[in-house]
Amino acid sequence: MFDVMGKLAVITGGTRGIGLAIAEALLATGANVVLNGRSETRESAALVSRFGSERTVVDLGDVSDPTFAKALIERAIARFGRLDILTHSAGGPVPGKITEISPETWMIAFALHVHPVFHLFRAAQPALSKAGGAVVLISSVAGLRGCPSSIAYQTVKGALLPMARALAFDHAKEKIRVNVLAPGIIRTRFHASMKDEAKSHNLQNRIPLQREGSVQDVAEAAMALITNENITGEILTIDGGMSMRITG
Repeated sequence: MFDVMGKLAVITGGTRGIGLAIAEALLATGANVVLNGRSETRESAALVSRFGSERTVVDLGDVSDPTFAKALIERAIARFGRLDILTHSAGGPVPGKITEISPETWMIAFALHVHPVFHLFRAAQPALSKAGGAVVLISSVAGLRGCPSSIAYQTVKGALLPMARALAFDHAKEKIRVNVLAPGIIRTRFHASMKDEAKSHNLQNRIPLQREGSVQDVAEAAMALITNENITGEILTIDGGMSMRITG
């Protein structure tokens, strides 16, 4: 088992939602955490207050900027003297068919969801390889199955799957494990605009377990991938069975 006590985790998109829940789970089991987000939130401030500023650091900035992404990792290592866990949770919805989105929107989707993994991992690899480490990328069931009017989002989330496998193969001898989480409908800001009719349809017709997921569900799955030293290059879906359906 990979013991997270005293280890350091850097989590992008960590000031709210799924990233924040993963941070809380890691802190509760003894890890130190650097939370990255574009802006601080009441929830991230509360986490710092609860676990202390010695163990919990908020480093604000846009990881779609390669210079910032590299510097984020460098500052974390300089402060804590190590890096053991990296989670890329930053992202957001990118709605629209190919005829509806602009070329700029298409490129921005890659800049936020995919390109940061390249820059973050390159900066983190020397530290991760010292004693082995865990990388978790947050994808989506939209990257696994068809989803209407979201070509950019589906494409970037799907791109994380072969990217994770390539990293897992290339760095296995360094004991760096790389895995992917694919959440389904998780109640965060991402689905805040969902209408009651759509929610009811999902629960009755699309999700076999008839419940939406929570950020805690995803955090528990992340902890399983982080702590199990014999899992790498894998995709874990947390969607109540939604993506296993043929139709619905």
